Amino acid sequence: MLVLLIGPAGAQPRPPAGAVPLTLPEAVALGLRNNRGIRGDYLQRIADRFALRVAEDSFSPRLSLAAEVGRSRTAGVNVSRYAVGPVVTVDTPTGAVFTMSWLNNQTNTRGQSPQGPSQIGFQVEQPLLAGGGIDYAMAPRRIARISEQGAQLRLKAQVIDQITQIIVAYRALLQAQEQTRIAEDSLRRARDLVGVNRALIAAGRLAQVELIQSEAAIAQQELQLIGARNARESTRLSLLVLMGIDPSSPIWAAERPAAPAVRVDMDRALATAFATQPAYLSRLLSIEISRINLDIARNQRLWDVSLVAGAGQQALRSQVLETIGALSTVRSDFNIGLRVNIPIGGLSREQQEVNATVALRQNEVLVEEARAQLRKQAEDAVRNIEAQRRQAQLAARARELTAQQLAAELVKLQAGRSSNFQVVSFQSALQQAESAELAAVIAYLNALTAMDQVLGTTLDTWRISLNDR
Repeated sequence: MLVLLIGPAGAQPRPPAGAVPLTLPEAVALGLRNNRGIRGDYLQRIADRFALRVAEDSFSPRLSLAAEVGRSRTAGVNVSRYAVGPVVTVDTPTGAVFTMSWLNNQTNTRGQSPQGPSQIGFQVEQPLLAGGGIDYAMAPRRIARISEQGAQLRLKAQVIDQITQIIVAYRALLQAQEQTRIAEDSLRRARDLVGVNRALIAAGRLAQVELIQSEAAIAQQELQLIGARNARESTRLSLLVLMGIDPSSPIWAAERPAAPAVRVDMDRALATAFATQPAYLSRLLSIEISRINLDIARNQRLWDVSLVAGAGQQALRSQVLETIGALSTVRSDFNIGLRVNIPIGGLSREQQEVNATVALRQNEVLVEEARAQLRKQAEDAVRNIEAQRRQAQLAARARELTAQQLAAELVKLQAGRSSNFQVVSFQSALQQAESAELAAVIAYLNALTAMDQVLGTTLDTWRISLNDR
């Protein structure tokens, strides 16, 4: 709910000659395009997406080419053997493995006609207990899909962190620019006071010694101005590094440190955090993966019982018969059977289930902890916004009253009813009040940004799409 506009008073600071004005949305856009951390995160997503493709392709036929070459000598007879042929293997969602092969052999024996048996084979193996079932066979693909969701959440979290850093760095530059303006205004007021003092001294209404204090105030303000300008350059370089831009670029934060005051509903903020916060959602995904791993471990404790069946055909050709296209021998084979392997003793299978169970329980505990921590962070963020908003309002009020005090004291000084010391003190108080107001406004803006980061809504606030497909 809009209440008022919070922002420090004062004229817009003038940028140096040749400086390029830069708004906050432009800084965020350039950071998304050039930030090295974000570019590295997107490169990692190439490997993540390919890992998912590999898992999704697990049930596609796999073709391989088998070849063998050998030469032997037995009882003075040289024998050469050649074998080559394709093999196709197909995994199915039930856990069955189909293998189809065709192997062409040729044997050359000295003094004999070459023999070339060809073998065509087909075999299927279907696990019935351990290693069988749709849940077990589909587990790697399900884990890969969940891992892909987790990778997308990690990218979202990393981009949010980078955007938040850019926003905070931009406001640091903005604060440094405003602080430089405040120092310049304070120096101008100090110099104006020296002019007033000299006029009063010339009129005989002020002692010459009073001028020393005013000149000392000028020296102090010049010192602060040098520090403010140095801080401005430092924050400019920090922002340019985050944006991935040439550090020599003469940018200038063109916005004013002001924002609409808002009030955030606590219940709504918590609901949003639990629904969109990337780190918390990643924890929930880890529980799903742990449950799948536990199902796998339990499946592996079952007996190894598999149904095995196969069929094949072998044709034997001699070189002479091949010339007329006749087969010398054709033999067909078929087999079917049940293979059973019962493990006796050993704790390794049980250990896998124990480890998977413990991992699941640990992840459940971590999710509970993450939920409690997220609740605390969200409540702190909402409460901090309200506190910073109130501090910014009070700082603005204090700056207004201090400015009025200084104006009144200058009138008194010219009327001879105040001292130079009082005016210098009020000038210093006004500078401190302006700096305090500026710091309070920047802290309030950063509190709003921090709340977006905690709730995971930074991308929504800035209307950013990751383009992660």
